[in-house]
Amino acid sequence: MKVAMFPGSFDPITLGHLDIIKRALPVFDKLYIAIGQNTQKKTLFEIDQRLEWLRSVCKDDNKLEIGLYEGLTVNYAKEIGAKYLIRGLRNASDFDYEKTISQLNSIIGDGLETVFFISKPEYSHISSTIVREIIKGRGDVSAFVPKTIYTDIESKYYT
Repeated sequence: MKVAMFPGSFDPITLGHLDIIKRALPVFDKLYIAIGQNTQKKTLFEIDQRLEWLRSVCKDDNKLEIGLYEGLTVNYAKEIGAKYLIRGLRNASDFDYEKTISQLNSIIGDGLETVFFISKPEYSHISSTIVREIIKGRGDVSAFVPKTIYTDIESKYYT
């Protein structure tokens, strides 16, 4: 069985994330969408909210599992039996960073492979970081996140 893991903060989940998930699904038998709790990263949304959003947008596919982990990504990958990590690439800067991380993960993760999906042009400008900044500035993020998530954000942050 080919098991993969798509790690991230998903703070919030974007249309770019969903596109990567949809494109990775046919390649693997099981895909874990895993929220990593990174103590170095300041998040806007609570972990429970992000888990709820992921469960709501991923509920219709039995090949998807939602997970939560602390510590090294490679350790969680081993725990769930994932042999592949999924990463999205928007630009050359992403590639340079992700290439280094993938090489390190391969060494400390006993051959854990990283599979890169290049963002479609319509999603290449979207990042959770930018979306968070737009939300903090009370801007419209409806073009960047799934509709149900936008509705939640709108009711909590724009009222």
